[in-house]
Amino acid sequence: MLTSSLKARLTLAICALIGLLWLLAAAATWLEARHEAEELFDAHLIQAASLLIAQTNGELDDEDDDTFEESHAPELHRYARRVAFQVWLGDRLRLHSANAPDSPLSGKREGLSDSVVDGERWRVFSAWNERRQVLIQVGERISARDHMARTVAAGLLKPLLIALPLAALFIWLAVRHGVRPLERIAAEVERRSPEHLAELPTNDLPTEVQPLVDRLNALFGRVARSFKQERRFTADAAHELRTPLAGLRAQAQVALGATEDAARRHALNAVLQGCDRMTHLVEQLLLLARVDAAGSGDFVDVDFVELVREVVGQLVPQAINKEIDIELKADAGLSVRGNPAWLSILVRNLVDNAIRYTPRNGRIRVAIEPVNAAVSLVVEDDGPGVAEEELSRLGQRFWRSQESVQNSLAAGGSGLGLSIVGRIAELHGGRVDFASNKTSATGSGMRIQVRLPKDGAAQGKEMPPR
Repeated sequence: MLTSSLKARLTLAICALIGLLWLLAAAATWLEARHEAEELFDAHLIQAASLLIAQTNGELDDEDDDTFEESHAPELHRYARRVAFQVWLGDRLRLHSANAPDSPLSGKREGLSDSVVDGERWRVFSAWNERRQVLIQVGERISARDHMARTVAAGLLKPLLIALPLAALFIWLAVRHGVRPLERIAAEVERRSPEHLAELPTNDLPTEVQPLVDRLNALFGRVARSFKQERRFTADAAHELRTPLAGLRAQAQVALGATEDAARRHALNAVLQGCDRMTHLVEQLLLLARVDAAGSGDFVDVDFVELVREVVGQLVPQAINKEIDIELKADAGLSVRGNPAWLSILVRNLVDNAIRYTPRNGRIRVAIEPVNAAVSLVVEDDGPGVAEEELSRLGQRFWRSQESVQNSLAAGGSGLGLSIVGRIAELHGGRVDFASNKTSATGSGMRIQVRLPKDGAAQGKEMPPR
């Protein structure tokens, strides 16, 4: 459809606007011109009547009624047909133009008036001579005036009929030139393959098109980062899954080849432990994929203290099994704006991670306190900790310290828990800091601090993929 084209819509809109403005200007000009013409025509009638009065003063006053003869003024030019006059002496028509009727042009004997004589509309000016014995009536057919008005209107509209098509052509060319950057960008995008996500060129772009290209370039950047992250995630996941699968296969082969019940049972227990690790790893992978795809919608005010207390309460049985003490210290009335489900996962991963790596009879401390415009959640444990030079690597996906690898069979870690914590904190506009626990009873341990803004500073922002 023609109007679906931006060029066609702009051209039609501009031409319609120009035509409308031209018509309004022509109408206003015509009305003003007609008003001025009416005044000019009336002035001519009055002037003609004045000349006739000047000619008749003193000439018809002494005429003998018996010798009265009606006279016709000669017609000198065809334009004279537009104006008619009559000279009345009393109730007798003394002199008139050839195109004047025999009856009075107007019933009004003085001044300007409109009348109808023999079905013809007249504009008439009537005046008396000085002695008020001779009546002069000068009239003009209104049809003649209308004809002249139509002629003037046609003269005003003819340039529009000629100029509007030319204007439409020039407007079309100008619009075509103006939208050429859009066509160039469209052609550039069309030529690209799905893997080609480089930025579009931004040189020689109009101001109106620049924001569109900037948004497209930002989108290409996010998609490129997402693709890169997906490829890395897939490669890492394949690598991480390959090792436990190989272990499961090896233990299953051992169970098949075992001749003693004790050896077979030991191998089957190892298979169950491997399945548990695989289940945990897959759950973490699925959770990480959900967090990566999550937005910052559905944010509400969350009683963070109550949320942490509830999550810690759910993990207490797990801590009791390892004879670990959990201490919760929190100031009442601390709230954040966020997604309750994601915040619960953040707290659960932190506390679960601490329980997994804290030895028996150890201690875990959970503290919530306000820090400026944020709420701080601190989790400290008595686990093996991480070397100072490796603290910066915490939170990287699938990365585990040497200490955690040595305890992996007991802890069942996958190297994804802290990555999920970091992503959820980022989603809420917060940050995660890692440090050694200097107050640990064992002289080692981890101290993880999460700071979340109270007002949900990240709400509505699209978070980039990690």
